[in-house]
Amino acid sequence: MKRFLIRWRHWWLLALGLAAVGAYLAFNLQLEQGRMEAVELERLSTQSKVIEDNLTRQLTAINLSLESIMTELPGWQNRPNAFFEGMNHLKSLGVAMTSVRTLLVLDAHGTVILSNLDELMGRNFYQRDYFQAPLQSLNPKMLYVSPPFKSVLNNYLISLSRAVLDGKGQFVGVVSAAIDPVDMQSLLNSVRYADDMRVMLVHGAGQVFVSAPALNNFMARDLSDPSSFFSQHLQSQRAVSHFRGVDYFADAPHLAVLRTFAPTTLVMDKPLVLIVSRALNVVIAPWQRDLGRQAVAYLLLVVLSAVGLFLYQRQKSYQRVSAQRLKLATQASGVGIWEYELSNRRYHWDAAMFALFGLNPKKVNVLNNDWRALLLPGEEHRMKDATRATINQGQAFDLMFQIRRQDGQLRFMHNRAALYSDALGVPNRLIGATEDITERKLQEIDLRLAATVFDCQESMIITDLNQVILRVNRAFTAMFGYTADEVFGKTPRLLQSGRQDRQFYAAMWERVNHDGTWQGEIWNRKKNGDIFPNLLSITVVHDDGGTVTHYVGTHADITQRKATEEEIKQLAFYDPLTGLPNRRLLQDRLQQGLSKARRDQKRLALLFIDLDKFKPVNDDFGHAVGDELLLAVAQRLQTCVRESDTVARVGGDEFVVLLPVIEAAPNALRVAQKIHDALVQPFTLSAGQTVSISSSTGIAIYPEHGSNEAELTQNADTAMYQAKAAGRDRFVVFEAAL
Repeated sequence: MKRFLIRWRHWWLLALGLAAVGAYLAFNLQLEQGRMEAVELERLSTQSKVIEDNLTRQLTAINLSLESIMTELPGWQNRPNAFFEGMNHLKSLGVAMTSVRTLLVLDAHGTVILSNLDELMGRNFYQRDYFQAPLQSLNPKMLYVSPPFKSVLNNYLISLSRAVLDGKGQFVGVVSAAIDPVDMQSLLNSVRYADDMRVMLVHGAGQVFVSAPALNNFMARDLSDPSSFFSQHLQSQRAVSHFRGVDYFADAPHLAVLRTFAPTTLVMDKPLVLIVSRALNVVIAPWQRDLGRQAVAYLLLVVLSAVGLFLYQRQKSYQRVSAQRLKLATQASGVGIWEYELSNRRYHWDAAMFALFGLNPKKVNVLNNDWRALLLPGEEHRMKDATRATINQGQAFDLMFQIRRQDGQLRFMHNRAALYSDALGVPNRLIGATEDITERKLQEIDLRLAATVFDCQESMIITDLNQVILRVNRAFTAMFGYTADEVFGKTPRLLQSGRQDRQFYAAMWERVNHDGTWQGEIWNRKKNGDIFPNLLSITVVHDDGGTVTHYVGTHADITQRKATEEEIKQLAFYDPLTGLPNRRLLQDRLQQGLSKARRDQKRLALLFIDLDKFKPVNDDFGHAVGDELLLAVAQRLQTCVRESDTVARVGGDEFVVLLPVIEAAPNALRVAQKIHDALVQPFTLSAGQTVSISSSTGIAIYPEHGSNEAELTQNADTAMYQAKAAGRDRFVVFEAAL
């Protein structure tokens, strides 16, 4: 038995070694799957945060609109044209906010008394949740979020409503805004980056409001089953929850992120919940492919190891020199044979060696040691140490090293050699073989980087410690236009756009080397010269000893996201018809102008302009002509002021001009006169109509007519109404007596 174990000990050791390698690969693959799922959940969470930011702004804007209606409602009721003012105000809000389908003002009996849609006037919605909830609680500060309900247009809506109380605290009605499901579905679609990705917006009570892609069988479906991801998320009271498994709204395992929307700036009776999910089998598809490749590689390793051990045992009875010469003689094509004479330090190479190193045999020096200039820094010192150890200590000469050939290629080489002695036993030469192991080495690097580089759908770049590019994927080629051969051996500096300076890159690499990772926005340049924004992520890769060996960078094209952010900014701060600043942006500029005026002890003027005889144009020619007239008015107003001044549209036919710096009151009067003269000139519209209007303008000047935004605004508005009361077609400066 003992002799049997000794005879087969190499096979037992091989079996144990292969089993250990298999266990290591299985363990790493398991970790890889877990990390892939964790990264995907984080990515889904990031996309849900984008929706949260957008939805928070929309809910805040809707709440502010409802507050403005509640504020203006008593004033409308006390004026003879209250109904028309209220209707115009709601229609202007409806045009300004694309996310709102309908705006309603209901009396205490649930009957619509004002709306941006004429067809809803007089309808009674007393039984609707969005009316009953405010009626029952009577809390004017609470924003009530109704469950999804089917509208008269046969689609599902969610209404946001607030109770309206009179001065005695008595319930007098409800103001309500219905969220447009089409606009909301566009928002959900904007964050989808994969066909299998689902995004749902769910009411806090569990009913589905809208989904992307559109899933009609899920509309208004109740997800509040106690075992559902939705119920578990709400019970946890976390803002964001991650789930993995099968939920009853999906028939296969999936990854899901649930995020609760309940902005701290709003008092909401029910939150909204976003569900973002992806099919698990699609997410881990790259991992499954890698599993198959590694299984094949492992089986190949087993076969090659067994064959190698068999050949080793078969050849071990031969003399060492004969075995080495036989092995060198039977090497596959591409292995170079060399000999080094210790006495004169001269190298003798065969043709394969010159081909491996890219050298011309006719141009080398007498000692044939020109190849040393191709070694990377530090490699020649390692080679000398290995040679001395072989000669003085009899150690095997087995060394891997790197060279950069004259054509710029970076190659990995493997040297093996045997020491030979003369008849007296004195060492006189080394005979060895050199093999180009670049491909095998890169495969080993790929295995070590598998824990970091897995998502081949993103642009990926791998460099060595010196930032020399080793690998790029197809997504990189598609994004930047460079092939792998064009960037191999170069550095990522060829992608720089020039928009970031050296200090930026120095700080970036300092953070990478300190934290092991970095992520941020950067501008890069494609091969064709196009410059575009990227979300760049850099990760440091270490070997088993903790030494930095590589860097992995991924790029995501965020051009569309930048455009979306700019579009959202345009909708939030500018009037969609005229392109002029809206009330929100005007208030911001007025605040800045007042701060500067106080600091510099200068004057500032605010002009409120209301168009006379605009309503007959709308009534006679239609809203399209009215809109064209408003656009023409906006253009004329801009020609009457300086670039530093602001012209804003704050209502249907109401404009405001802000003069942030004036020397004295006459300066404001000259601008008002110029505006008055410009607007009384006839307007010729595209359909051939010629219309004439005039304007009533109120003027308030800082600091004479107010020390803050509220006073100036109120006084300019008062002066404007005085101009209208005095017969219109004039401008009036505010006086305290007014």
